[in-house]
Amino acid sequence: MTSLLVLLLLWAFPLSNAKGRLREFQLINERFTRDLAVNECRTNFTDLATVYDQQDNIELKTLLINITDGSSPSGWIGGEIGNSSKKWSNGDEVTYTELDTTCGGTYCTAMKFDSRWDFLQCTERKYFMCYEQDVGRASYMLIPETKTWFEAQLYCRENHTDLVSIHNEEENEQVQNEGNKSITPFWIGLLEDRVEWSDGGQSAYRNFTEEQSGHYIFLNQDGNWSKSEEDIEQHALCYKSFIHVSSYQMSWEEALDYCSSNFSGLLRIESEDDQIETERELKRQNISEPVWVGLRQSRLFGFWIWYNGLSVGNWTNWKEGSPPEHQVSQHCGALEKVKGQYKWCDKNCRSEFRVLCEEK
Repeated sequence: MTSLLVLLLLWAFPLSNAKGRLREFQLINERFTRDLAVNECRTNFTDLATVYDQQDNIELKTLLINITDGSSPSGWIGGEIGNSSKKWSNGDEVTYTELDTTCGGTYCTAMKFDSRWDFLQCTERKYFMCYEQDVGRASYMLIPETKTWFEAQLYCRENHTDLVSIHNEEENEQVQNEGNKSITPFWIGLLEDRVEWSDGGQSAYRNFTEEQSGHYIFLNQDGNWSKSEEDIEQHALCYKSFIHVSSYQMSWEEALDYCSSNFSGLLRIESEDDQIETERELKRQNISEPVWVGLRQSRLFGFWIWYNGLSVGNWTNWKEGSPPEHQVSQHCGALEKVKGQYKWCDKNCRSEFRVLCEEK
């Protein structure tokens, strides 16, 4: 009987293939100075592309390869050289460091045996610390292979979650304890450089092949990045985000009407890809308060569904690791920032928060 009920629910509330739903890249096959490229992307899409990882870089490279005008085209991306700043590899806000100075150039961070940190040239080869995000906590693993900082970043992203981020003294001590297996400093996820993104994105991915001077950053057809001091004409590599963040607060029911009337509906997070893209957008807009999404609990049966009837699939991101129990739940779903991560949680449906809608 239980199995039959589950099958009936799945038929009534089907799952969805969610990969790549919330952001896409677009090439404008004309040549522009960078300022004009920014204007074109913002007018027609969202902005010039922020490149978060190797997969993004490959997709943008493919757009350039598909240009068949006989040239070797390159394209503007959203990066430019601005003020020096620190950033974690995974985009977390930098709220804690064991560094006393700002270096002013491009440097990467290693932890020493005494738990203090040091700026080093990113091309040095060292052991490194990755992490995996579990429910409520992160687990750390020292990788006893020597790599440059950017090679270590790629390894951690492909095999774990990312290079480790550290938010307080307790986490610093935990990382040091795990790192005691290394007799030399090891890479952690803190990068300092002067790259800023046109849309305010928090990306620490870089693909320069050599040191270059210049203010503007563009992508070559081979996938490598270059800098230009001159505002030359290039193709525009844009992106379109399908996530809208309301400018004012409302109840969940008001949010449902707002998103249905003006967009495709409330935001659904159906996969880890969706979650990552949503977190990028919230970090980009520096939003730390709770925001409504399209989760709703059946008051009769207690299971959670998306507002349009789609079942909540196997991948979830609940704050407590599992859905709130029916008897004590507050019935409407939101995202809430917990230790730098945006977790699913239940909220009183009459509470007023900003809302995430889907654009199409």
